Amino acid sequence: MIREVDFHPADCTLDLGSLAAAITDRTRLIAFGYASNAGGTINDVRRIVELAHAAGAWAYVDAVHYAPHGPIDVQALDCDFLVCSAYKFFGPHLGVLYGRLNLLETLPVYKVRARRGHPA
Repeated sequence: MIREVDFHPADCTLDLGSLAAAITDRTRLIAFGYASNAGGTINDVRRIVELAHAAGAWAYVDAVHYAPHGPIDVQALDCDFLVCSAYKFFGPHLGVLYGRLNLLETLPVYKVRARRGHPA
């Protein structure tokens, strides 16, 4: 089940009370934006990651609107995944994904590695 949470219209940040109320013992992933493309405001990423981890969920940060404007320290944020698009900082149109190695190793790989008996 996908749940949506409220945001504050005045500054376009996520309503952390609404987020906390939406988290249950079945929550597995919390995906959210680092910054608003509409207002330029920045969410409290570290606090959202803490809420996710307290529930046993993974934290997936979409940093596409923040990455070209500020430094990102995934270790300080303690996030599990962080994505952005290189074209936002004058790179090619491709996605960039950071993921914790121990989590990436648990995920199935789809059409990335050659299977035995098949050419690479």
